[in-house]
Amino acid sequence: AGAVSKVNHPRPPMLKRQGLAGSGAHNSSDGGSGVPTAKKDSTLDPANLLVVVIAALILVYASHRALRPPFVDMSPGSGEAMAYEEQAEAGEMQLQTTFVFVVVASCSLMLIFYFMSAMAVLITILFSFIAALALGALVYPYADAWTNNRFSKEVDIPWLGPIPQLFFVLLPFCAAAVLGWLLTKSWILNNVLAISLIIFFLTSVRLSSLKVASCLLVLAFFYDIFWVFLSSNIFGQNVMVKVATGLDVPIKILVPLFFSTGADLQFTLIGLGDIVLPGLLLCFAMRFDDSKGIPLTAGYFALTMVGYCVGLTICEVVVGCFHLAQPAMIYLVPGTLIPFTYVAHSRGELGEAWE
Repeated sequence: AGAVSKVNHPRPPMLKRQGLAGSGAHNSSDGGSGVPTAKKDSTLDPANLLVVVIAALILVYASHRALRPPFVDMSPGSGEAMAYEEQAEAGEMQLQTTFVFVVVASCSLMLIFYFMSAMAVLITILFSFIAALALGALVYPYADAWTNNRFSKEVDIPWLGPIPQLFFVLLPFCAAAVLGWLLTKSWILNNVLAISLIIFFLTSVRLSSLKVASCLLVLAFFYDIFWVFLSSNIFGQNVMVKVATGLDVPIKILVPLFFSTGADLQFTLIGLGDIVLPGLLLCFAMRFDDSKGIPLTAGYFALTMVGYCVGLTICEVVVGCFHLAQPAMIYLVPGTLIPFTYVAHSRGELGEAWE
């Protein structure tokens, strides 16, 4: 969990000896085994801005899907809508959960830091399993509609309960995608699995109020600052960077540079945490707009999305031009929380959103 909350970018010269290259990236000229990123003398690349567009598109789709799942009758009073709402409420993150989330993330980071070799294998297996499930969940409603619900009949499996037949139809394809990524480390398959994980999380977990959102994002803000900038003073090494560079799992979205040098592709990338954590607030904003009957282009979601894009763009420009590796959350937390809070206060709805 701790390795997903940073943007990976070129390694700055002053930090090269410390290995601070963002969460999980090695410069190819350094002989690292990670993702090859831009050289330290490179300038801002169009791919840095394309990252912002891709992240925004993912969040728009995920927010819509969390509000109204594909091919589900969400009209008021429908059985499907009531069942979905009941399931969604079960996945709501409460205030105390935010503290547990940060504590568990920090403990996980420490375990991986001290037991890297053993934990790396375990985490790769775990992420591969979850990625296969997430990919299946992503395509399931479309495959179900495309097959005219032909495989919607459920089969009772011991220990698991009733499982739709379509699950077993999709399973080989999802497993093949994960296996293909494990064998080739293809950046395209990496992105497919990473996007699936983002959408799976944002449609499975939601925030119950602005209070919970604020607590989660502020904790994530200081979590990133501590583990990125301060951990080396306590543990002798940058914990976040060592963990991120030691793990090779689909926890980032890779975008090839337009002006890469050399024969091999070079990438800029963004960690899943920089999409998922602000994405939880964006999903809440869209749900709040919907409950108030506010058009999405003129409500909380639109302004919070603008703040997200501005924050991420500033981060990309800073790291692309000045090669200063840093957590994106220092831009994304104020970029999303401030616009939402300002609009809620100006409309007299802050108390309602807060609770």
